Amino acid sequence: MGWSPLDEGSPSDDAVIGDEPFDLLSDCFRRIARLYKRDLNRKPSLRELVGTVQSVLEAQLQDHTSDGESAELVSLRFKTRKIPKRQKYARGDVLKAEAANGEPIYARVFEMHPQIGPFVGVYDSLGMPPTDLDAIIKRSLVVKVFPIHREILEKREWLVIGNRPLTAADLKKPRGPLQISGSNEQLEAANYYFGLGPACFYNIEDCLVRK
Repeated sequence: MGWSPLDEGSPSDDAVIGDEPFDLLSDCFRRIARLYKRDLNRKPSLRELVGTVQSVLEAQLQDHTSDGESAELVSLRFKTRKIPKRQKYARGDVLKAEAANGEPIYARVFEMHPQIGPFVGVYDSLGMPPTDLDAIIKRSLVVKVFPIHREILEKREWLVIGNRPLTAADLKKPRGPLQISGSNEQLEAANYYFGLGPACFYNIEDCLVRK
């Protein structure tokens, strides 16, 4: 497991964050979101999520932290900022979506065609953490590179989480049919590949990289 500084801008701060704690907490938040979806048919708000964390820490601070012997939690604060209504994207961007089983899955923008638009392929990355983009882009593809409707990216059905320059090997990744629809075919194909969904369109097998 790797550990890295919690605040990289403060070398004297010895607080650290680890890959495994990140993964565990991320999984916890996914499970909480599923409960809200199950009972309330929506995701939790940020206020609800932070409020849940605060309630747990208030009750269990002494059990789980080195500060608990001499301090009590009074409040947790969060700050947000508005983001553009339409997501920006570029060649080489690494993308994240949620598969049908709730786990993360990752794709990449391999080409920006001036007329057709972005071309996206999906990595064999189901369940991988988003903390190591280099590990993600080393995986092979399960969904070939083919066009995706701009709206799918602009509306964040795939979320841009970083960028890595494309290499010569990336440009040789297998290509799928030259087709575009209004649905998220890359994600539908990935769900089908992993046995998480049906064959949603007629030539879905042509879009897959079968081993």
